[in-house]
Amino acid sequence: MSEAVAGPIPVYLLTGFLGSGKTTLLSRLVRSPRFADTAVVINEFGEIGLDHMLVGKADDTDVVLLDSGCLCCAATSSLQDTLESLYYRRLRGEVPAFARVVVETSGLADPCPVINTLAADPSIARHYRFGGVVATVDALHGLATLEAYREASTQVAIADRIALTKTDLAGAADIAALRSALGGYNASAPIRAVSPDTVDEDAPALFDGLRPEHLDAADPASGPSIALAPLAHVLRYGIASYAFRQREPVGWDDYARWTRHMQRQIGERLLRAKGLLRWSDGTLRAVHGVRHVFSVPETVAVADDAARRAGLVLIVQDLSAEEAQELVRPLGL
Repeated sequence: MSEAVAGPIPVYLLTGFLGSGKTTLLSRLVRSPRFADTAVVINEFGEIGLDHMLVGKADDTDVVLLDSGCLCCAATSSLQDTLESLYYRRLRGEVPAFARVVVETSGLADPCPVINTLAADPSIARHYRFGGVVATVDALHGLATLEAYREASTQVAIADRIALTKTDLAGAADIAALRSALGGYNASAPIRAVSPDTVDEDAPALFDGLRPEHLDAADPASGPSIALAPLAHVLRYGIASYAFRQREPVGWDDYARWTRHMQRQIGERLLRAKGLLRWSDGTLRAVHGVRHVFSVPETVAVADDAARRAGLVLIVQDLSAEEAQELVRPLGL
């Protein structure tokens, strides 16, 4: 029998456009012993060529144990059902204990509905918590892909961390240009270069330590709240990332009115809202929203320095810096 689960298990989303190296990265990660305490939910085993690593199959299910100890599962039903099944099989000792779950999406998928499922579905929230998003970007063709495909731009915009692949094939100037462009699409996501030589460091470093409720790399100045990266006028598809520092605590009534306004007036233009806000009751709570869906703000315990950096990141389409500033004003930003 496996050990009891101590608190909700973090679930991370791994996304990335076709050809971005997501499949190659995942196939390397599942070979690493440092990824052994992970359950990976993927679309089809054949997509990442795992057949030669399979050491067994439990009954007639689609769960396999790899020789690294990593547990892989083909999602043949809804994500909710797959995660629920994994959790109870873990409790019954039918599968090894796992400390995290990584959900891989297809290259053309819009990740926003999956994020909503992970962050807001009550059936998942009983046993899991949303841990954040990692997006892969191809250093060789990433700039052209971001320009050509809305899906790729969206995947980068909503990420909490960006995994830069194929850096061994790209020149230093091209990599620098791509990093600069990525900062315009997403001011708050740290960028980590990954390669076959760093796989043991990449697993689990890519996923552990993600803080989707924090501003991470964004560093809004002290004093008046200001927007970072007001680039909606130059970025293709009008995607922009704005970061705001909180000046005054927010109350529940103001927050409820704000979410209703965002749902009615912004809706599909809100790719993601994430932040850590101080409440008038003295609590510090993680805020998360994607398009029309906002999860219930959850109390978090963080270090004092993080509490002083309370604020919000808005990732939006077709919204100016001035409009974004007006939107967050009711939250004390």
